Amino acid sequence: MDKRRIWAVRAGSFGQADHIFLDLNQIAISFAEGGGDVSGLPARRGAFREAVSSPMAGPAQANQLYRFVHEMRIGDYVIYPRKSDRTLYWGEVTGPYVFDRERSNDYAHRRGVGWLTKLSRDAFTQGALYEIGSILTLFEVKSFAPEFLRKFAAACNDFGLPDEDDDNEDAAARDVSETTRDFIARKLRTDLKGYPLEPFVADLFRAMGYQSHATRGVRDEGIDVIAHKDELGIEPPIIKIQVKAQDANIAADVVKAFYAMVHERDVGVFITTGGYTQAAHDFARTKGNLKLVDGVTLIDLIERHYDELDPKHRRQIPLKRVLVPDLAFAED
Repeated sequence: MDKRRIWAVRAGSFGQADHIFLDLNQIAISFAEGGGDVSGLPARRGAFREAVSSPMAGPAQANQLYRFVHEMRIGDYVIYPRKSDRTLYWGEVTGPYVFDRERSNDYAHRRGVGWLTKLSRDAFTQGALYEIGSILTLFEVKSFAPEFLRKFAAACNDFGLPDEDDDNEDAAARDVSETTRDFIARKLRTDLKGYPLEPFVADLFRAMGYQSHATRGVRDEGIDVIAHKDELGIEPPIIKIQVKAQDANIAADVVKAFYAMVHERDVGVFITTGGYTQAAHDFARTKGNLKLVDGVTLIDLIERHYDELDPKHRRQIPLKRVLVPDLAFAED
């Protein structure tokens, strides 16, 4: 059995450091009250808590920074749960802790990483997804380490690890938020794929306070949903919405073709369960009346307005409100 530790590291709540992780091959931690380079601090948790804890950065964050600097070792494995495409990147730590002085507090605490492969979240058991669903920025993966090692080994074809599963899901850390998002994403890909997603999006806009309706019945080519604030739908702006249920990134030419149907006084909203190419994002940034909504943002909206959805659609994505501990304020 491979004895190297496995660390899960997040790139920010909205993937803000994704380009650092994948383009620069570095894992990074943003620490607003980090106080600069911490490599000179004594290798004790207490020293880190005394030096960097504050009302903005609590003990848990100080502990994570300590682990990033002193417990993580070159050669350890890293899992990066990437939100934008629901994949898990697998790599090895390749460098010591460094502080990027040019970045100051913007993900300045870094280590080199060599990415080996990636797999869809769907390749793993629910228990494994529970474990990596912690809201902490950095944590060690333990309970389902054998599953991650085996499945990533098969993808890399270079490890030779045992086949046995660890089915003790009760030992895994439950992160209700990430599990719920996985459940919503699965329902969008199955029960709501294709045409059913259009009336669902219309209902979602009603939940957000708009008058809206799907246009399939009137064959409005290219426009799947119409939304507006006034009851009669005559006061601008009229929101024209196109919906695509697909995992692949939407290309710029598809977005441009949709935008050609959006009048100057209207607003165009393109919604996909997947993502967009960089060229599509670049085009949208030049248009003040065009909004791109990817799968991550769509799930955010569903969670935020779930209680106002029609009961029919709540039955398609059945969820229950629960209270969970806020681990951001808990010590490791």
